Amino acid sequence: MAVTSENTSAVRTPQPPAGRQIQSWQEAEHNAAAWMRHWGYEDAQARPGGSDGGVDVRSRRALGQVKYQAAAVGRPELQRLFGARGRAMDKDLLFFTGSGYAATAVEYAAENGIALFVYGLDGSMTAVNALARRIAATPAPPHPAAPAQVPASALVVAPVRKSRPGKGRIVLGLVLTAVALFIPGGDSFDPRPNRVLVTLLMLVVPAILIVSGIRVTSRRRYWPTGLGLLLVDLPVAWLTNARLWHGGTTEILVPATLTALSLTAATLLIRRNTRGTATPSGEPTP
Repeated sequence: MAVTSENTSAVRTPQPPAGRQIQSWQEAEHNAAAWMRHWGYEDAQARPGGSDGGVDVRSRRALGQVKYQAAAVGRPELQRLFGARGRAMDKDLLFFTGSGYAATAVEYAAENGIALFVYGLDGSMTAVNALARRIAATPAPPHPAAPAQVPASALVVAPVRKSRPGKGRIVLGLVLTAVALFIPGGDSFDPRPNRVLVTLLMLVVPAILIVSGIRVTSRRRYWPTGLGLLLVDLPVAWLTNARLWHGGTTEILVPATLTALSLTAATLLIRRNTRGTATPSGEPTP
């Protein structure tokens, strides 16, 4: 039997979007939408001229922000895109610019799972960070010449499992809960004024960690604050252990120094993390 175009099962290799001259922000947005469709976000559409609220290209599975400017993109622009996603944590975030990114923006993107791209004035697209390279390396599946002959199993996309943002806080909170329940009753611990009150004081920090871990939706950096809260919990144990405060000045100097150092380090860590993740006035807070 002769082989004809009707009975072949050949498929067409997906081609990148045709080049276009980018001379306006509208063209930049349409170009970004075309690339997103090529990468598998088949329903991606640009909506120039509307109130985007931090989003220029929308898809069921992704949101895109496009900047047509000469200055490097900073952290606030990425925070606006992150805030626009709201609670739809299953949507991918893609950012496009014709210039470049500040170091703080690249760091924020890595912490919050934002893919960074730079487009050329000829419509070309370059991936900037690891997440963007993964997206660009997985273009849309080939369009079959004979759709009926393509197995349905070939169209199944494996779900991407993402770890829960607050998992680390919950684990640390549970560890400190165990410490608060068992340490005050140890032989080397003489709780003052009593074991119940000391235990309740030591449970404050783990309760904060567990509650925030359950409620959090952001993937921003948190370890400095977590370490700071741990360093706050330690002085509570020292200050309420009467055994550490018996003896002369020399013996008391050690726990007093450790207490002061822990509280100072905790303050610096928490302040540093808070300043590093603060958003400008009017910007959504992740």
